[in-house]
Amino acid sequence: DDDDEAFEEELRRQNELIEAAIKYDKERTESELAAEKEREEKEKKQKEEEEKKRKAEAEKKEKELKLQRSSATSPEGLEEYKKHYAKIEYFKATLKPKLANDPTFRKQIFEARRLVKRTVAQLQYKHNVILEKYTVMYNHLTSIKAQSQEAFEVLLNFLAKAFLAQVKQEVHATPFAAYFLARFAYLLISTIPEFLDYLMGRLYKRCPYLIPQYHDDDPTLAVDEIKRRLRYDYTNKEDKTFQTFLQHAEQQKCYVMFYGALCQTKPDPGQPENRYPIKHAWVWLARICNMPPREITPILVLGLLEVSAERLLEAYPTQTPKLFRLIREKILPMYPKCDNNDNVGGITRLEMFLDDYFKTGQVKCISESLPAQI
Repeated sequence: DDDDEAFEEELRRQNELIEAAIKYDKERTESELAAEKEREEKEKKQKEEEEKKRKAEAEKKEKELKLQRSSATSPEGLEEYKKHYAKIEYFKATLKPKLANDPTFRKQIFEARRLVKRTVAQLQYKHNVILEKYTVMYNHLTSIKAQSQEAFEVLLNFLAKAFLAQVKQEVHATPFAAYFLARFAYLLISTIPEFLDYLMGRLYKRCPYLIPQYHDDDPTLAVDEIKRRLRYDYTNKEDKTFQTFLQHAEQQKCYVMFYGALCQTKPDPGQPENRYPIKHAWVWLARICNMPPREITPILVLGLLEVSAERLLEAYPTQTPKLFRLIREKILPMYPKCDNNDNVGGITRLEMFLDDYFKTGQVKCISESLPAQI
């Protein structure tokens, strides 16, 4: 009996050991399977993320290559625009919501805007008046900045918009206005550095030809969408009727003339140096001449030359005549004509401007002084 009991006990012990071993193996197997599954899922996720990253990089590279191959956009000009426009993006993301949600802040801005708008509307050609209005604006902006950096930034954005609206209106009516508006802008960007990004970000947005960017290299874009991107205005917003080519070209020419006038502005004695000098006009001219011309190109090129050709010749006495010769002999004959010949007058005027220079050695720029008939 004792032997039987001992045997039974041993058998029970052996069974428990076997069951424990089986349980251990099962748990280990399950653990290993779980670990294997986790590892596989981790590897799968990692591969998916790597593939996603690779695709994103490939798409980015393809986009960059497409831009480089594009004859419709200057990659360098686009990068410059993006750097300036980052300030506008900051305004939209950070300051615009605050304006909408903070009544006290909104009231502060509303009151501060009135002086900005009034001062911009009072600009005129006399240098002493420009200096006087600049001083009023400078003191106003620095006073606001001392109270609130955010209010200061909002005002700079408002000033850029109000000022460019004035450029569009004044230069279209009297082209020589490009000079005195440019002098006011030069003084501001030279003493309030933060204004440069707001001004250029807004200017390039209003006039993509300053990049230069023609927006006509994507065959999937409808004609109306291209016009929207080129900043054609509506003459009738209700039925979405766009302005004509010539109306658009003359409007865009105003911005190019202001740009050229800003680049060529020379400080009066005792004033700071121009932070946006003549080299920028040269770079723009070189960029647009290195791209296949469009119907609007001769009108814009003439716009720049009418205000800055004299300073270009002064700054680059060897290269500028060569570039003028290239435009006259090689590029000008390539300018495409509109179906209704709307740009023929612009082509002819550019031709005459350059021919006069080659005959006389002098460029006939628009005078900076007040025209006699006004």
